[in-house]
Amino acid sequence: MALTVTGRKAYDVMLWIAQRGPAAADGGYTSPVSAILRGYGSTTKASERVQRYIEQMVQTTVVWRPLAASEQGNMLLEGFEAAAPEKISDEARTFPLLAEARLYIRGGEAWVTWYYPPSIKEQLISPERWAQIELNSIAKLSTYTAVALYEICARYKDSPGGLTSRHEPEFWTRVLREGGGIKPREFRKFKNELLMPAVAEINEETEIEVELIEHREQSTLHAVQFKVARKAKEKAKIPDAADVTLVMRAAKLGVRESDLDALVAKYGALKVTEGLDAMEAYISDPNASKIMNRGGYLKAVLANRFPDGGVPAPLSPAEARPVPKVDPKREQQELVEAWKANRQKQVRAEFSALPDDEKAKWIDQAAPTIMQWSVTTPAMRKRVADRDWESPLISRVVLDVYATARHGAGWKEPSEMDLVMFTVAADRQQA
Repeated sequence: MALTVTGRKAYDVMLWIAQRGPAAADGGYTSPVSAILRGYGSTTKASERVQRYIEQMVQTTVVWRPLAASEQGNMLLEGFEAAAPEKISDEARTFPLLAEARLYIRGGEAWVTWYYPPSIKEQLISPERWAQIELNSIAKLSTYTAVALYEICARYKDSPGGLTSRHEPEFWTRVLREGGGIKPREFRKFKNELLMPAVAEINEETEIEVELIEHREQSTLHAVQFKVARKAKEKAKIPDAADVTLVMRAAKLGVRESDLDALVAKYGALKVTEGLDAMEAYISDPNASKIMNRGGYLKAVLANRFPDGGVPAPLSPAEARPVPKVDPKREQQELVEAWKANRQKQVRAEFSALPDDEKAKWIDQAAPTIMQWSVTTPAMRKRVADRDWESPLISRVVLDVYATARHGAGWKEPSEMDLVMFTVAADRQQA
């Protein structure tokens, strides 16, 4: 089963998290879903989408062979020694990307615990060699080919030679195309349509520069490899997770992720967003006919508006229907306030579910702040001493101390993705 673009990015984020935190006693790695795909929170819709990516990872079978001759014989399982000094050669291992994954709700938030097969886990011990990826670079890449090529090339960015392994053209076509080798593709066409745009995007958006090297004998192409170098000047960057705002919006409108990926690769994210705007306006019209194939409709809209990726064509009557005018600033402010009220409610429920002794610990931590207030009354001081946190003034401080420690200083300030997910959840409740 082939990973989608966002599914592959999610796997990279999970690797990044696993490399920077020790495994549990049973070998699993645990993280909030929101740390894997930004702003997901704990809605059912979010859990379902993460579950889809995880299913892709568990069902994706890997046949692993050394990429270079120097790696032959170095793939020993952790905890086992070679039975004989003879060098291992032509080894192949078969396993899924994830051995097991568990998705669940804890403290009102979605969490996931996952387990790697031994062959993948043993390589996580040396991430500086095997997984030199920058998540902020991954997040900026828009196509499957760009993500896959970046993953391969990033491990060579500090190599003195700066060259990837040399393989026949068909090898690169298989490993760099979404869907792998299901449909044979001529390398010349693959190069023009997918590979060179991916190289250009990597060179523009990431910390490395990649150059295609073709090995020919006379006019016949026999092998391909890539030259890799770290850019001379590299700004300090904060790792970020995959942004799936466009994916979530398309899913809400009934467009499959695989169809969306193909359209983004052809038209770009900005034009696809415009197409989704037109589609949403049509769907919201009560007099419009029902769209049977949402992906096909979006494809037709884009083909009509952006023939050959050029200047938009005139709008069709359906697309030209006016969208009701709203005050964007007022609507945004109302959405933010609704999110904050819901977030406060979630944290309050989460705190209420804690054992009494743990509640007492957080109330004691908040007590010095409360006692410093000039408006503190004897009744309020008594409530603090009795650890009665239900009073509005006291609960505001207690919940802030608790949530800041558990969820970070920005727990009550929504990100763009938080607002998107909150809107999706609200729409589902009204449906």
